[in-house]
Amino acid sequence: MKLAYKIASFAALWCCFSALLLAEESFKLFKDLSYVSSGDGYRMERCLLDIYAPKDRKNYSVFVWFHGGGISSGEKHLFPKDFPGKGIGVVAVNYRLSPKIKANEAIWDAAEAVAWVLDNIEKFGGNPNCVFIGGHSAGAYLAGMVGFDPRYLAKFGRKNTDIAGMCLISGQMTTHFQVKRDLKYPGSQFRPVIDKYAVLNFVENDISPLLIVTGDDELEWPCRVAENRLLIASVRKIAKSPLARMFVLGGYGHDCAKPSEGLIFNFISDCLKQHKPEK
Repeated sequence: MKLAYKIASFAALWCCFSALLLAEESFKLFKDLSYVSSGDGYRMERCLLDIYAPKDRKNYSVFVWFHGGGISSGEKHLFPKDFPGKGIGVVAVNYRLSPKIKANEAIWDAAEAVAWVLDNIEKFGGNPNCVFIGGHSAGAYLAGMVGFDPRYLAKFGRKNTDIAGMCLISGQMTTHFQVKRDLKYPGSQFRPVIDKYAVLNFVENDISPLLIVTGDDELEWPCRVAENRLLIASVRKIAKSPLARMFVLGGYGHDCAKPSEGLIFNFISDCLKQHKPEK
């Protein structure tokens, strides 16, 4: 346990250090910006985001990234660090975590963060018409809920189709297990449920272009590949999306965020080529 803790601590420190190095080399960092205007101490502490703006580039596309961690752990420094060097800005978001809140409340944090970026990114050189959202694991779940269920962004005066696309990496598309735990659903927290807290519940809505990536069937979390396949099949059949892609990465398990980065970059590039958002 001590060795595992030291390895995890070193990995976290290295992520922070590498982010600082990249900030000096390829982008300008705007750190710990609040995307909420009021709230209790925990809300003001956690509802912060960092903007990694590509240097010497205006009107850049933006990728809003939500970290994983089961809606009970995780930090915003865990994000795709190569993107700013390729001309895509990254907004890395922290959100409130269970048990200090009910896990479903984190969806509202994610929506408020996305709305803030849409409303403010132009001040930092980004293009508000080219804002993509995504994340890994719990972060993918949050991004998916914001992108599929229009009521979340509507609260902040925005439509779910205002985003340019979604990149969901190994996310839970049924109701998230931590939401079921916090709201005291009956039965096992891993029993599949599709209700108002499930991305799959909203496949008939208009949505933006969609990319889904998971690990291997044999190595991923139980049911994770199957529920993502169900989502992409449903979207292709009945949802109104201009583009829907899914990749299953053979040889990778749940920790498939890093090997997904090339697919995310290509997806964003293809969306921009095909749909040419207004500048």
